[in-house]
Amino acid sequence: MKRLEHLFMHSEKEFRSYQSLVENVFYQNEHLPQQVFQKNFDCFLFQEFDWALSDEVLTTIKKLSVLTQDKDFLTAVLKPDPVEYYMKEFGYYNWLRTSVDISGEDYVNALWTSPESSIADAIITNSNIVVWLSHSLEWAIWGDRELEICILGLASKKAPKTFLEEGWKPLDHPSLTDWLELLLNDKKKVNDYVTQFATHYSSKGA
Repeated sequence: MKRLEHLFMHSEKEFRSYQSLVENVFYQNEHLPQQVFQKNFDCFLFQEFDWALSDEVLTTIKKLSVLTQDKDFLTAVLKPDPVEYYMKEFGYYNWLRTSVDISGEDYVNALWTSPESSIADAIITNSNIVVWLSHSLEWAIWGDRELEICILGLASKKAPKTFLEEGWKPLDHPSLTDWLELLLNDKKKVNDYVTQFATHYSSKGA
């Protein structure tokens, strides 16, 4: 496997610049099923967490970049902490800034690239909360490993059909309830989560 350490952020200045983007888009201290998007997106779609931590997510990001004219995008781990844990332990941040033209193979290799002293700390294996976004701020993805769900927020309601064809699910799709039932195994809790998702993630005009 090709190691791609150069794709990870090493500069504090670059990290702080992208951190400000993340802070503008997300409520970093909130957790699903609460509202985690600070930016007021018009449409939300759902997928499984493991799907997003693969080359599959690139198809979505490449199509988004055509709409938004983005040249690169950020894959950022919020938990474990990029500063207090990752930078302190390994000397760089667990954040990737990559071209939208990156190949699926290279992207997956980057996700599997770990600090030489700790193979358990690759993004693919040690990431509880992961976000994806770009400078346009026209879209963003929040991924939650514990809940095994990721959510795509879109600034435009015109785009969803394209992404539904790629496997993203609308809020009212039965898959969301199925995922929660498998994970929680508690009917009352599942219903509560579904209600909270509906409160916070109903697309505008839906």
